[in-house]
Amino acid sequence: MERKYDVTYKFRKAVVHVVAPAAMTEKERLNRVCEFHHAAWEAWNSLPEQKRLEINAACKKG
Repeated sequence: MERKYDVTYKFRKAVVHVVAPAAMTEKERLNRVCEFHHAAWEAWNSLPEQKRLEINAACKKG
């Protein structure tokens, strides 16, 4: 099976082949963004309330 690479780089003795992800529809892209968003909220909500308050306070300070 022959592999197709989107780009190949040569660095001294190393060869790096880059394979881009398959194209996706706008619906698939939005679904993936929604899944990331949901996972981020799950991670945030898994933190103890005190830790969330500390993080929020640190973010407001800059």
